This record gives sequence, C-alpha cells and structure tokens, in this order.
Amino acid sequence: MRVHWFHRAWPATAGLLLGCAATTPSAPAPEETLVVLNAGDVSLSLLPLSSAGPVHTIALGDIGGVPWELAARGSQGLITTSGNTVARVGFTVGQSPIVYRMASGAGAGGAAFVNDTLGYVANPLADRATRINFRTGDTASVATGRSPSAVAVARGRVFIANANLEPACAGPLPCVRGASWLTVIDPDHNSVVDSIALAGPGNALAIEVGGDGLLYVLSAGAGGTSSARLSIVDPVLRVEVGSFGGFGALPNDLASDRRERLFVSSPSEGLMEFNTRTRRVVRGAGVGIPLQSKASLAVDDAGLVYAVESGACVGSTPGRIRIFRPDLTETRVVPGGPCPVDAAIVKLPPPE
Repeated sequence: MRVHWFHRAWPATAGLLLGCAATTPSAPAPEETLVVLNAGDVSLSLLPLSSAGPVHTIALGDIGGVPWELAARGSQGLITTSGNTVARVGFTVGQSPIVYRMASGAGAGGAAFVNDTLGYVANPLADRATRINFRTGDTASVATGRSPSAVAVARGRVFIANANLEPACAGPLPCVRGASWLTVIDPDHNSVVDSIALAGPGNALAIEVGGDGLLYVLSAGAGGTSSARLSIVDPVLRVEVGSFGGFGALPNDLASDRRERLFVSSPSEGLMEFNTRTRRVVRGAGVGIPLQSKASLAVDDAGLVYAVESGACVGSTPGRIRIFRPDLTETRVVPGGPCPVDAAIVKLPPPE
C-alpha cells in the first residue's frame, strides 16, 4: 500500500503547529477578600487580603431598609434589613441587588445560604423562618420557636436559633423569657424535623459551624449579672453535647477559623477565644483584648482575625478594621466605612 507523504509528515507537522499555537492564559486564582457591610451609607467594603490593595466600595442603593446582617456564599451575599426585606447581592461591580420582602411585620434577622438555589431568613417578630428560592423568586415560611435570630446549615439541615425574647419589653436590655433552643428544618420540604434544647440564659444570637462540623451557639443572656454561655450541638445526633460559660454578659458575635479556634466578641469583654479541640476557654471574660464598640469577627485561611468595629454610627463617622495575627497581637488597622455592622470572608477573582 502506498502511503502519501503528507500522512507520514502529519504527526511531526501537527506537533510543530501545536507547539507554536498561542496559549490561553489561565484565569487568576480567586483571592480571599474581606467583605464588610456598612449601615451608614448602605454599602459593601471589599478588602483584598493577599495584597495591600485599596478598599473597594460597592453602593447597594435602595434595599428597603437599614442593613443589619450579612451571609455569604461564593460571590453572593444575603443582607437582612430593618425594613422587613432581604437583599441578594453580588460582590462584583454591576450586579444590582435583588430584594425580597418578608411577610408584613415578620422582621428579618439572621440568614444563611443552603446552596446556590435556596436560602433561609429568620423572622424574629413572627416566630417563623422564610425559605427563598433564588431561581423562581418564591418565598415560603415555616414555624420556628420564639424570636428566631440566627441561621446555620449543616448536614443538609437548617438550624434556627430561637432567642426566646419578650418583644414587648421596653428595654434597654433584652427581656429573656427562658433558655433558647434550635429548630431543625428539612429545606427540601420546608418542614420542621426536630427541636434541640440548649442550656444557658437564653437570647441565642449567633450560631457557627466549627472546623469539627459541630454547631456552636452563643446565648448572650439578658445582661446585668446574666453570664453568656456557648453551647456545642451535634448536628447528626441533634443534641447539645457541651455548654461553657466564662464570656461575660451580652457578647455579640462568633467566628471560626475552620480548624480548632473559635472567637467571641463582646462590647464589654473584647475579643475572646474558645478551643474546640480541648473544649477550653482560652481567653475569657476579664482577659479579652479590648475592642471599641460593637465588633463583628472574621478569620482568614492564614488564621488572621479581623475585628470590624462599628464606631459611633453617627453621621458619616467611619468604623475601623483591626487585624490580629494568630497569636492575637495586632498587626494593622484599616479605616472602615460608616457604621460597619457585619463582615464575612469570601474568595473572589482579583479585580481587573
């Protein structure tokens, strides 16, 4: 059989052509970014963490009220507001927020993404939680316990922390009716499947998934002589497996390093730490690192802790971002936006 020359020459020629072909540069790897929610001017501040780049600001416009809390997943966020609304926002320029309205008078507290399609929002004034379907825009509520405040997702289930407050209380301190508990929801059917009792003073206001996969719930109590407690909950067995005091009165936030360190912030006690492996309060009330005003916490992959201090929240007075090394010595301070109220760390493509 005769073999034509171009058949014999093709492999070498192809290799030469492929070797000379232009290559498409790979997309830059996503970098950790601190996203801060500012109530003062209804905006997001984005601080790249792998470089000393400037803080980038995204104006949110009218999202129906003053922003309160931020939940993040990938490049998306859920923001709850004082106006009974929830806004889904993108952390890149050019994406307009999508606003969802809760049932009249229901309120909007903590929120969490279940996945790219579903999210849940606590409705503290209606003793319910609302599931949002991002693809269809549909919302559906389900009964929870009293005064639901915070939301977490673990093992395919949604866990709602019920603060158990008396909403008609005149204040200024919260009026706590008793201990808090968790309501467990099957998000596929939007139905309650269990309830988990918690020890402690009530007023559960933060819930975090630790690096060990367990849930950590902060019950802040009523203030005064009431001392807060940290509950550990097994999301599989659906039972509280530990409860620890030593955090003073009315702490306000939790953040996990996704390994074995859990950080607690308090306006009076400052920055505190709990170790989830040894189950020991490493730095508790009386020895916390002082923080100015209310502070929201976030921890990056390198173990740096970001304490976002709200400041006076009067006019355009800015807050600030204090950055602590893993040994909790302070490394630098970055000016914040006006009245920052919450923060999260996400991984985003670097700006072009």
